[in-house]
Amino acid sequence: MTTLQAPEQPRTPHQVRHPPHRHRHVPVRWLFWLVALSLVLVAGVHLAGGWYVAGRIGSGALASTPAQPMPAFDDVRIVKVTRTSVQLRRGPDASDSFTGAATYGLAWEGGTGLVGPAKLNKDGTVTRPLRVLQGTPPFVRQPAALDRNVWMGDPPQAFPLAKMDVTVGRLPAWYFPAGPGAVGTVAIYVHGQNGSRNNALRFVNAAVPAGTPVLAITYRGDVGAPKEPSGRLQYGRTEWKDLEAAVDWAQQQGARNVVLVGESMGGAIVASFLEKSTRRSMVSGIILDSPMLSLSAAVENGARHGLPGGRAVPASVLWAAEKMAERRYDLDWKAVDYLDDTSWLRIRALVIHGSDDTVVPLSVSQRLKEAKPELVRLEVFPRTQHTEAWNTDAKRYTTDVRQYLRLATPKPGS
Repeated sequence: MTTLQAPEQPRTPHQVRHPPHRHRHVPVRWLFWLVALSLVLVAGVHLAGGWYVAGRIGSGALASTPAQPMPAFDDVRIVKVTRTSVQLRRGPDASDSFTGAATYGLAWEGGTGLVGPAKLNKDGTVTRPLRVLQGTPPFVRQPAALDRNVWMGDPPQAFPLAKMDVTVGRLPAWYFPAGPGAVGTVAIYVHGQNGSRNNALRFVNAAVPAGTPVLAITYRGDVGAPKEPSGRLQYGRTEWKDLEAAVDWAQQQGARNVVLVGESMGGAIVASFLEKSTRRSMVSGIILDSPMLSLSAAVENGARHGLPGGRAVPASVLWAAEKMAERRYDLDWKAVDYLDDTSWLRIRALVIHGSDDTVVPLSVSQRLKEAKPELVRLEVFPRTQHTEAWNTDAKRYTTDVRQYLRLATPKPGS
């Protein structure tokens, strides 16, 4: 017999039986140790990375390694020489200038020359126009130096203008007279980081023939000059006193006014002088070429490719590095930043800067222009690297400098 059964009623959700779940609880103490370990790793990365980058700041931006009048022959190697050209292969210390469309000095054992813009060859070499300035032509396989300073050596070889060796305080300097008669206004040239008086010669070549004598100075730490007590570059904190001595020297020679010309770190020295010196009333003009007016801005710019392989330094690691650099090198970042307070700039200035400057970013000069728009004439040179405006376009550079010097030179009796 079949027994009929009522159909089974569906169960409500709370009646449905589910297999029991087995929850795996992570012990709280494990979470604590996991977080602690992560913090230790992050701190370790920042300590190690910050220490490494701070060391790079010390060796790159602060180390005092003054340039010699004649550079080392390690930029290029001679591949071929003709009467009017030279073919070059990249050397171990070649920079971006190797392929640059600019005029440079070429120096080798036995001579110096002037080379024009590079033509890149299929094998990676470059061919440049060559004019031998001094000595004998280079020979094949000879190492050479490619330098933005066209005239090199002490005394500068083949430089067309006469100079006098003078002593400013305890510092050697070169004085380039502009002819007989009253001195009037003297331009004082302050070279950049680990540079030399040879850096001034491109400016001298523009200024002196137009009637402005130039004093190319050295400062503490340079070859032949007393050492900076700290052994490190100070970006104007102490070097401004050497510029003050140069202003005093110019006045003793009869100068009524001076035009201060600061190249790269020399721009920081000029700004520091204008901040601190009681002799700033002597200044009738200011020319800044790729001025290092903010060391932190330059360091941050370099940090974009500051790690091996060209990788960027993380912002937090860079912050740690800057704090460590303060302690390791007695570095006062605010004291070497001349953009936070631009009250030192009280007269019209000519500022020259290259658009492709990878050392001091163009934004530094643009910030000065924004802070003092009525006083700053900013001339940007396209496709130009650090302090290479003359090399890229000597005609424009010379015109800009001479126009400004005419405006900055007081008329007799004024």
